[in-house]
Amino acid sequence: MATPVPIFDPSLDGTPDATWQAALAGFPGWEPPPRPLLIVSPHPDDEILGAGGLIRAWAQHRRPVTILSVTDGEAAYPDWKGLARIRHLELKDALQMLGASHVSVTRLGIPDGCVAARARELKKAIISAAAPGGTIIAPYEKDGHPDHEAAGRVCCELARLDGFSVARYPIWMWHHGEPSMLKKINGRKFMLDQATRRAKAGAMQRFSSQLAPAQRPPIVPDHVLAYFSRPYEVFLL
Repeated sequence: MATPVPIFDPSLDGTPDATWQAALAGFPGWEPPPRPLLIVSPHPDDEILGAGGLIRAWAQHRRPVTILSVTDGEAAYPDWKGLARIRHLELKDALQMLGASHVSVTRLGIPDGCVAARARELKKAIISAAAPGGTIIAPYEKDGHPDHEAAGRVCCELARLDGFSVARYPIWMWHHGEPSMLKKINGRKFMLDQATRRAKAGAMQRFSSQLAPAQRPPIVPDHVLAYFSRPYEVFLL
């Protein structure tokens, strides 16, 4: 999520969330089977934005959750020395806000922006980390960010060829896309109670490097953050 790409500009307003919510109104509720989750996160904060409520719910039930942190998100601001470490500290704080500090985080260390070139390495890491019978929570393979799309494609390939169960979460699609993209997509809503919404809101605020960096434009301005403040999270099956 961290690295801006030429096809969209986070500073622009994007598609209003009210437009999306109208289109999502008919999506039925859903939750994964009560088995282990592997959250594939291209950059630290994607897992919280896209699936923070789901992570909290699984943590509350003491169900196993592993976060595969694919890159360190260091290319968000290439001139910011030590940003990779900052972003992982932010992730640690965010998980604590969710009551999920015991969740396992595996840091893969693929360079930010290079996921497509390291797809084979990512595939091996996912196969190693995924629990039998569990669900992979993956970025959407048409999300608009190259790292998200590359990671999503790997997960979809594993689902198609090796029988892994996969649910995908959009991040940047909400900003640059339109509801017509949802046609022929099997979308579902994971509902969030008030306590979970409050916890997720607090967790998202821990990523100050992306929301309010000093003397830099935010990667995640308020109008983008609004997509992830809904009373549900959207997953594509």
